[in-house]
Amino acid sequence: MTRFSAISRWRPPGWLVAGLVASLPVAGSADGALSRPWYVQGGGYIHYESDDDHEGPPLVLGIEYHKPSQWFAGFTVFNNSFGQFSQYAYLGRAFRPLDTWPGLRLKLSAGIVQGYRGEHADALPVRWEESWGLGVVPSIGYQKGRIGFDVAFLKESAVLFLFGYQF
Repeated sequence: MTRFSAISRWRPPGWLVAGLVASLPVAGSADGALSRPWYVQGGGYIHYESDDDHEGPPLVLGIEYHKPSQWFAGFTVFNNSFGQFSQYAYLGRAFRPLDTWPGLRLKLSAGIVQGYRGEHADALPVRWEESWGLGVVPSIGYQKGRIGFDVAFLKESAVLFLFGYQF
């Protein structure tokens, strides 16, 4: 297998594309808070502490549904650092710590991860079966208008850079 062969074979499932299109808002409120609860994000760059065992860029695509209470639920598909197709279904909470910078946010999500198989199954510290486990992802980000940028911290060994769009 070449370094990027797993990436070039990945195609988004049809149900995910259909769900994204079907969720586009048709009307909204004046403040936009409830009319744009969806946040789609993606990334293709990750910085590892060590590049010893990693294959290619991660290619991450996710969608989140945000409530006015700052709670959110999401689903992300990605090529993990070992070139394996993986998924993360999660719940989380956003925090806005500074009134002087309303766009600054801290996020914490936790959920089920699937896809780390074989010799890389131990990458998930809490796991069951062959490729299922628990994931926790803290991040810090900034959003101005509909555009956002986040840095997610993956265990102690990597940071993932994400761009997002609220709709």
